[in-house]
Amino acid sequence: MSATAQATAAHPQARLLIPTQVSGPPAPWGQVQHRLGGDTMGTSWSVQLWAGADLPEAPLRRAIQAVLDDVIAQMSTWEPDALISRFNRLPPGGSLVLPDSFALVIDTALRVASRSQGAFDPTVGAAVGHWGFGPAQLAAGLTDTTRPVGWTQLGWVPATRRLTQPGGLRLDLSAIAKGHAVDRVSAVLRDSGLPHHLVDIGGELSGQGLKPSGQPWWVDLEMPDPACPLPPTRVALHGLAVATSGDYRRWRLGAQGQRLSHTLDPRTGAPVAHAVASVTVLHPSAMWADAWATALMVLGPVEGLALAEAEDLPAIWIERPTPAQAGWRETLSPALRALLA
Repeated sequence: MSATAQATAAHPQARLLIPTQVSGPPAPWGQVQHRLGGDTMGTSWSVQLWAGADLPEAPLRRAIQAVLDDVIAQMSTWEPDALISRFNRLPPGGSLVLPDSFALVIDTALRVASRSQGAFDPTVGAAVGHWGFGPAQLAAGLTDTTRPVGWTQLGWVPATRRLTQPGGLRLDLSAIAKGHAVDRVSAVLRDSGLPHHLVDIGGELSGQGLKPSGQPWWVDLEMPDPACPLPPTRVALHGLAVATSGDYRRWRLGAQGQRLSHTLDPRTGAPVAHAVASVTVLHPSAMWADAWATALMVLGPVEGLALAEAEDLPAIWIERPTPAQAGWRETLSPALRALLA
């Protein structure tokens, strides 16, 4: 998914989104802000945190990188030896017992698939490969790579963490794995006694705790186009994560010169065809925010709004101008409006 939000200075005209409850003590006075960062998953990661000036950064950096490397080793379709690639090569009836983190991602992905009636589908991999948004081996050996895919065909037994390949299904977890990685890095920081932190992996963010001043982590949602005249939105990330699905960073031109979004509709196997440029979702978990943003991007602002209302999801859609619609347009879910300061 594309980078979607960034920590920035306050915008004088920005709308503010503030969680309904802000609780817990702030970081102690005297702590200093530390910044760590690096590369992962074809993008960059960064961590900001408050701790004592004598915090040993090198071991913490290694622990964070180890978590990120583990996510890649399990869930990157670009790595032939990754666990997900091994599953995709299984013959019909073959199965794997998944490690806990992979099992959590699969279980969450299937829950979102069910609750979105297939607008999110972790078995969209063959279509991703066909349209050129993933490694070619995702579609290798399949005769029909654009047919509707089949999350309901996966054999998943949560109690034993066993996932069974029905034959020809190709997993692609790129719409949820990055959010999962954000959650795991946040957990590493909490377990290290560092509860006041902001984690950013390619624009998926999670903010926890408070600064010594009592302020939360403020982030500005990135607009899908510099020409977009809609008011900017600034979010107080306190026990919240933010994720965005959009077509403004990853897209390509089709054979007829049309703009092809990297977000595919699993129900058709083709890129989404509506005018939505981005959908942003807030959730306590970056993994869930990541998956829900993709589902709501696929559904658009009409079907998606109904789902966001049913799931009580804070979400915002931004649509670009079209021949039938003059000007940019935004749609805010009721749960998001409730956060407006």
